[in-house]
Amino acid sequence: MAEFQIHMYTPVDPAASRTDLFMYKIEVNGEMISNNITPLSTYNAQPSSAVGMYFTANQGQVNLKMYQSTKLNLAYDQTVKLERGKHNLVVYDLTKPPIIFDTEYPFEIDRGTYDTDTIAFVKFYNFLYEDPNTPTTLKIQYQYRKHWVHPLYTLYDEMNGTIPEGKKVGDKTGTVDGKDMGPWVNLGTPISFGETTGWQIVPVEKNTFVSQGSARLDYRILVVEGGILDDGTMLKGNMNADKILLAQTTSGTKPAIYSDYWNSTVGRRIHHFLAGTRKGKPGSGVRTFTCR
Repeated sequence: MAEFQIHMYTPVDPAASRTDLFMYKIEVNGEMISNNITPLSTYNAQPSSAVGMYFTANQGQVNLKMYQSTKLNLAYDQTVKLERGKHNLVVYDLTKPPIIFDTEYPFEIDRGTYDTDTIAFVKFYNFLYEDPNTPTTLKIQYQYRKHWVHPLYTLYDEMNGTIPEGKKVGDKTGTVDGKDMGPWVNLGTPISFGETTGWQIVPVEKNTFVSQGSARLDYRILVVEGGILDDGTMLKGNMNADKILLAQTTSGTKPAIYSDYWNSTVGRRIHHFLAGTRKGKPGSGVRTFTCR
């Protein structure tokens, strides 16, 4: 049996009504699997009613049809071959088959010793367009850094005898949120359009000892290949002097230095999709989707 999620990251017409771009019916091999109760919205995925849900089909050739707007106009009709297992199908162009990514289930982590209460997982994808008709040719490197370095003393500190006198496990170390930050760390290797880093481990260092286990990480994107240095106008190039990607946000009016942050939760696996248009409306950004 093949299991799959459908992700839609096709460029959108900024002049069109948002709901006219939604897929109000999806069929797999002629059988309806989604309707107007839960339409597939732009820059989103189905099924999305709960974490870890997948559509199913017999492995082999699978025909995918999607109908757009409340008028149910056939907008997508492609056939792909699905193997047994869990997959992420990314629709990036309504005239082309989706790119199929293995979800990499059953999940494994790199062989090593970890404090299992201090890690999460991120999988980054590059589906950035330069404009509504042109996929980016840039090769990019996703990076993260801790927003707060070692906020609390841990059992590891106690084991190594690094807790000062008068302090105990769970006490604050004195580092300051947003000031004492870690170095930038590569998340996987550089990727081109339509590629992914695969699952990568990221740290989760809580600043409240008894909590659900989440912490902020800052993110940025470096241009590794195809970079053009901007002249300061943010209109002539695609990166600044530090090689950080220049991309228009969904609320911006021109490209800006890309930066963002996301909270990571212990044990969670989150897809990070860079999508949208780097120049012009509707803009671009990283959209997340929870895998587990």
